[in-house]
Amino acid sequence: MLALYDRWNRGAKLALWTLTIVGLLASLPFAFLRHGVEQSADRVEFVFDYRDLLEVSSYRSKPSEYMLERLLELKSAGIHSMAVYESNLRELELSGRVQTLSSTEAAMLTDFRLPANEKSTYVLFLGDASENIIQPLVVDAFARLGVEASPWSYEGIPGIELAMPKDEALLQAMDPDPITMAELQSLGFHLVVRLSDQRQPFDAERTDALLADLASHGVNRIVFEGDSVTGAADDAASKSLTVMAELMNQYGIGLATIEMSKPQKGLGKLAHLTDYNVVRLHSLPANMSNMAPEDLADRFALATQDRNIRMIFLNTAASFDTSLGLRKDTVGNLVKSLEGENGALARIQDNGFALGVAEPFEPNGWSGAVSLVLKALVTIGAVALIAILVGAFFPSLALAAFVVGLAGSAALYVLSTTLLSQGLALGAGIAAATLATLFAVRRADAASGGSAALRSVKLLAGASLISFIGIAYIVGLLDHITYLYVLRQYRGVSLLHLAPIAFAFAYVLFFHGETSLRGVALRVRSFLMTNITVLWVALAAVAGVAALYYMSRTGNAGTTTGLERAFRDALQDTLGVRPRTKEFLLAHPLFVLGVYLAATTRRKLGLLLIAVGSIGQLSIVDTFAHLHTPLVISLIRVFYGLAFGLVIGLILIAIWRLLERGWSRWARWLEP
Repeated sequence: MLALYDRWNRGAKLALWTLTIVGLLASLPFAFLRHGVEQSADRVEFVFDYRDLLEVSSYRSKPSEYMLERLLELKSAGIHSMAVYESNLRELELSGRVQTLSSTEAAMLTDFRLPANEKSTYVLFLGDASENIIQPLVVDAFARLGVEASPWSYEGIPGIELAMPKDEALLQAMDPDPITMAELQSLGFHLVVRLSDQRQPFDAERTDALLADLASHGVNRIVFEGDSVTGAADDAASKSLTVMAELMNQYGIGLATIEMSKPQKGLGKLAHLTDYNVVRLHSLPANMSNMAPEDLADRFALATQDRNIRMIFLNTAASFDTSLGLRKDTVGNLVKSLEGENGALARIQDNGFALGVAEPFEPNGWSGAVSLVLKALVTIGAVALIAILVGAFFPSLALAAFVVGLAGSAALYVLSTTLLSQGLALGAGIAAATLATLFAVRRADAASGGSAALRSVKLLAGASLISFIGIAYIVGLLDHITYLYVLRQYRGVSLLHLAPIAFAFAYVLFFHGETSLRGVALRVRSFLMTNITVLWVALAAVAGVAALYYMSRTGNAGTTTGLERAFRDALQDTLGVRPRTKEFLLAHPLFVLGVYLAATTRRKLGLLLIAVGSIGQLSIVDTFAHLHTPLVISLIRVFYGLAFGLVIGLILIAIWRLLERGWSRWARWLEP
C-alpha cells in the first residue's frame, strides 16, 4: 500500500501543477467580469451635511441669510447634493420653525402663570407654514412615543405642551423637515437622506409613508446614521429588515456603505435584499475639514481612483478664533479644495469620472452552470497549489495534502461556501508568495553560466509570475460583489504578512539542500543547540523591533510617519498611482541583491536576503487582496514597484561590487 502511494506521490507534482494551471485559467473569466463591474458606475457625487451647515449658520447674526449665501456658494462650487436628517426639535429650532422652552423658561415668560417645577417642554410654531406643516409632524411623532401633547399658545403664537423634559424632547427623532427639503429642491439640490433606527418598534405603515414622501422629493439613497440600519433592532422578531428592503425596492431607494467605519448592524442583509443597490461612501470628518485645500483635493481624488468611492460626504464645523474674536467655519476651505485646475472636481474628471448622482455597480456573471464549473476548477486548483507548498517542504506529503484538502473543501462547501472561498483564497495567497521565494532560493545558487546580475532580473520576474498565480486565485475565489463593497473582506491579512516570511526563513535555514527529514532534523537540532552570544541577542532584539514596526504598518489601520506620508504624496502626485514603499525601497532591491550574492561569493547571506525579499512577493499578493481597489490600479502599482525595485536592486549590486573591489585593494595594501 505504501509502495503504491509512493509511486502515485512521485507523479503527483506534475499533476498538481497541471491542476494549478487549469484553475488559474478558470479564474481569468472572473477577473474579466470584475473589471467590467468596476467600469459600470463612473459618476461621483459630492454630498454636504445640511445639519452641519445649519449648526455653523446659527452662530451668525443673520443665520438665514448666511445659510442661503453658503448654499449658493456650494452649488456654484459643484456640490449638487445635500444630506438631510430625521428632524428633531433642536434642528427645527435652528431652522427657525419652532421655539422650545423648558417649564422654567415658560414660567418666567408668562410671569409664572405656568408652574416652574414641572418637567414639560413648550413648543411655539413660528409662522403659518410651521403651524400647518411642522405642528402635525411634531404631534404625531410624540404621540407615537406615548407623550401627551396639549394645546398651548403665547400672545397669539400657537404651540403645544409636551409631557417630557426638554433635554429629552430635543433628541427625539421625527420625519425629515418637509419645508427644508422643498427649499433645497427649489435651489436645485438633489437630496440624500440619513435615517436611524432610533424610532422603535419598527412601524411598516409609517416607514411606507416616509419612504413614499422621500421618493416624491427625489431621494434615491439612504445613508444610515448610527450603528444600525433602520429596522435592525426588530428584525429577529418581526423580519423588519425584509419589510424595509421591500419598501426601498418599491420606491427605488438604495443605500450607502461608509468606508473605514464599523459595519452597521443589518447593513449586509439589507444590501442583499435590495439586490446590492449600494454605493461606497467616503466621509470627511468635521475635524479634518480644515486641512489644506490641496490635501483635501488629493484625498478626494485618491478615494475615487483607488478605492471605488462614488459618494463623498462633506462635514463642516464652527470654531472660535480667539485672536480675532470671531466664529469661523470650514465651508470656504472645502470650496477651495473643489475648485480650480488642481481642485478635486477637475482631478476626478481628469481620471475619467463624471460628476452627478452616484449609481451602484452592476453585478454580472456567467450562467449558473458555467459559473459552477469554473468555480469548481478554481477550487481544485487552489487546493493543488497549497499541496504543492506542502510538498516543497515535505515531498512525501504532497498527494496526501491534496486529498485531505479536497475532502476538507467538500465538507466546508456544505457548511459555508463563503468560508471555503475565504479560506482557499488565504491559503492560495500564502502558497503562491512562499513558492515564489522558494523558486528563487533554489535557483539562485544553482550552477549556471551567465551574468549573476542578469540572473537576479530573471528570478525576480519569475518569482513575481508565481505570485500572480495566487492573485488570480484570490480574484477568482472572492468574486462576489460584496467584496467590492467591503461587506465581506479578505480574511487573514496578518497571516498573509507573516507566514511567507516564516516559511522562507525556515526553508533557507533547515530545508534548502536537504533531501531527507533526518537531515532537516539535524539542522534544527544544530540551530537549537547554537551558543547564544550578546551579538545574537542584539540581533534578535533588532529583528523583533523590525517585526513589530512591520506589523504596525499592516492593513488599513497601519501607522506611518509624517515624512513617509509626504514621500507617499509626492509619489502619488508624480506617478498617479503610488507603488508600495516596502516593495520598491526594501523587499525587491534586497531580493535582487540576494540573488546576486548567492550566485557569487556570499551564498548564505544572499539566501537570507532573498528570504527577506519574500516581503515583496507577499506584498504583491496583498495588493490584490484589497478587493475594493480596481484591478487596473493594482496592476499599475505592482508594475511600478517591480520596476523601481529592480533599478534600486541593480544599483545595490553596483555599490556592492565597488565596495568589494575597494576592500580587495585595501587588503592587498595592508599585506606586508
